Parts: sequence; structure tokens; C-alpha cells
Amino acid sequence: MRVNKLGGSEPKFEKAIGYLLIIGVIISLLLEIVGVVILYRSYGNLNISQDANMYIKGRDFFSFIYQQITEKHTTNAILFMTAGIIVLILTPYVRVIASVFYFAWQRNIRYVLVTLFVLVVVTLSLAFH
Repeated sequence: MRVNKLGGSEPKFEKAIGYLLIIGVIISLLLEIVGVVILYRSYGNLNISQDANMYIKGRDFFSFIYQQITEKHTTNAILFMTAGIIVLILTPYVRVIASVFYFAWQRNIRYVLVTLFVLVVVTLSLAFH
């Protein structure tokens, strides 16, 4: 446990962010493991497939997520592994969003502006890549 200058324990927000990041990584890892197990049980190996369903498609990350949600012909293994990747990428994104709300709630305008700038940059990078 870290002690701050006033003698108290670590701020609750930092703990919550830490748990958010850990939980996001654990969920992502579990989804990947389930996907790999299903893939192995379905095909008997973990060879790379040339099947078009195995490829990541979409113009950008957000359209990719939408496509994965609305697509009905994806195998269960690919669905789980893709969900794991999506959770892993969205975990720090959600952290930035939570930070914006926290700093706004604290009325710390400087950090709100800095965190909003980071949110805009990350959003644009996900939207155009």
C-alpha cells in the first residue's frame, strides 16, 4: 500500500483504475484461452487458417467492433478470440474515459483538458486505423 503526503492510503480512484486494468486483462486472457480451446477442439490443431472468417476485417476499430457484433457466420472460437482482442484494446480506452469523468467530478480543469486531449487522440487513432 502506498502512503501519500498526508499520511493516508492510496487514493480510491487509483485503486479503481488499477482494478479496471487488471480485470480487463484477465477477461481478455480468459476469452483468448476459451477461444483457443474451442479452436483446438473443433479442428484438432492450432494451424493458421486461410479461411476468410479468420481475418480481421473492417475499415477501423469501431466498424470492426460493429461488424463483429452484427456478423452471424463467425465460428465460436473466432468470436471468443476476437472478443478478447476487443476487450484488451478497450481496457485502456475505458480508463481514459473514467479519468475524464473523475477529473471533471473533482473540478480539476487542467487534468480534464489534458485527459480530453488524450481521449480525442486515442479515439481518432482507433477511428482511422
